Amino acid sequence: MSEGMNSSVLRGIKVLECLFVDGFQGKTEMDISQQTDIPLTTVFRILKTLESSGWIIEKPVSGSKLKVWKISIKIVEIAHSYELSALKQVQQIKAEHLNVIGKELNA
Repeated sequence: MSEGMNSSVLRGIKVLECLFVDGFQGKTEMDISQQTDIPLTTVFRILKTLESSGWIIEKPVSGSKLKVWKISIKIVEIAHSYELSALKQVQQIKAEHLNVIGKELNA
């Protein structure tokens, strides 16, 4: 992978992570640019790319001409899927412990 592609991916991740902080309230392009030190035009391209893949959405601010970018439900669904998978693994470990030791694992 070339250095330029690596830099682009890292910038995209930085923009996405920026949207995770401050209670998921959403941020303007300018907010994201200032908080990530990524140029505004680059932030806009990254946001449009993330939007086209379903990772984020653009929402109008009530009573304003501003729009903010927010995390989409897709990321919430992925987090939920991960949680279910982790829980299944924990249950398997508890069942194996019960089978081997003969008593329930209490945590």
